[in-house]
Amino acid sequence: MGNIIIASEKLKLFEVVEAWADYAGYTVEWADKFWQDLLLNKEVYEEFLYYIDHNDFLCKYSFNGQYITDIFIWEMRKFNVRTDRGKNYSDCDKTEMVLNAFRTMLDMKDNAEHIKFNMENKNGADKL
Repeated sequence: MGNIIIASEKLKLFEVVEAWADYAGYTVEWADKFWQDLLLNKEVYEEFLYYIDHNDFLCKYSFNGQYITDIFIWEMRKFNVRTDRGKNYSDCDKTEMVLNAFRTMLDMKDNAEHIKFNMENKNGADKL
């Protein structure tokens, strides 16, 4: 048998990604793509691992000036606009928002200016 080393942290994180994606109603393909992109981005991987271990954001890295908390807050604003309540009540799915925030952070590598523009200008609310 060859020298196969399985990092328990990666196995644990992969299981979390699968479980959270399923809980949020995302497909297996979505979870697989998220996992692959996470593995290719060391900084976002570290941020996500920290979140899983501490249930809090590390905020060590930023992309184009946006930290994971900035992106998470944007996800919360989008939820508030969709539900038209202005608050996050108990039916607010924070798991889905966390996944979406990390997905957006991963996407910023290739689409940073577009995402930053949307974060600053397009939250779905009417502007006067």
